[in-house]
Amino acid sequence: MQSQWIADKVLELYPYEVEQIELQVMRPKETVWTVATDEGEKVLRQRATLPERMLFYAEAHWHLQQRQFPIAPLCRTKNGGLCVAGGEQAYALYDAVSGKEVGYYNVEQLENAFEFLGLFHAASQQFSPSSKAKKRNRLGKWPKAYTWKLQELSGYKKMAAAFADDPFSVLFFEAADAMIAAAEEATKRLESDAYAEWTAGPNRWTGFIHKDISLSHLIETEETMMMSYLPAVVIDLPVRDIQVLLHKIMKKMAVWDEELAARLLQAYHRVHPLTDDQYRLLEAELLFPHLFASVARKYYLKAKDNWSDEKYMWEIQTAITVERSKQDALRRTPLPSLL
Repeated sequence: MQSQWIADKVLELYPYEVEQIELQVMRPKETVWTVATDEGEKVLRQRATLPERMLFYAEAHWHLQQRQFPIAPLCRTKNGGLCVAGGEQAYALYDAVSGKEVGYYNVEQLENAFEFLGLFHAASQQFSPSSKAKKRNRLGKWPKAYTWKLQELSGYKKMAAAFADDPFSVLFFEAADAMIAAAEEATKRLESDAYAEWTAGPNRWTGFIHKDISLSHLIETEETMMMSYLPAVVIDLPVRDIQVLLHKIMKKMAVWDEELAARLLQAYHRVHPLTDDQYRLLEAELLFPHLFASVARKYYLKAKDNWSDEKYMWEIQTAITVERSKQDALRRTPLPSLL
């Protein structure tokens, strides 16, 4: 089997005696093997990404590891490399870690996850990738991205108006004006001095974020919560990670739970406090209707061929409910007053 042969060749570059290799996962963009070695169980990951990009991710992982952040240790090659290049593929080897899954319906675990996220952001600071790494930097690019998404929403509204017999388009069109107004307000808030200072001023953010934080990347051991591996990072403001994880949780709840949101933000604040101005930028990020825009984009660009009409209807109904209840909560109670 070719994948087994490739794994064997990659593992020859590491200072371990390999006893057994077992294929665990094979996806279009990722293949994972467990590897039994003379120094314990390892996990080999193959990613469909440029080696220079993988080096950026590996350097971020090593940065966390050097700061004693609880993450599965990244293994160096015989010559000290953090990852291995292989054409359009890249490889990295990690120590295997095990523990309990972190669930979306356990409030104590969710609070621990937000504390963990705060520790992650604190440990990420002062990151300086090498010149060989192909970094991803989104600092200062939110206004342009918000404006682009606003234009997309306006375009989808025109499309929805042309499909009056389509149930998805009817729901989307009915909610579109309020969502566009919220997006415009969020975009306006980015014109603040706080955004400019945090992205380009002398006190600008020097860390990275997870990019697509998910509880599936976390495990609970007897001693602590750990990150099983770091799939991708981007240089961007930490409130983006907070927004993404809050939305994933509230989408599971099918409504914005104001009390739960407050508890989770308080957990984050305990280990990585932000300023009032920075929390106001989180308000802007939450006010923007990311869920609503994401579902519309998938539907009108036919990005999810495997989604049924029923699935799309559930997604748009849930997005509208979460967005409306969230916007009401944000206008009723400013985030800084929750902390």
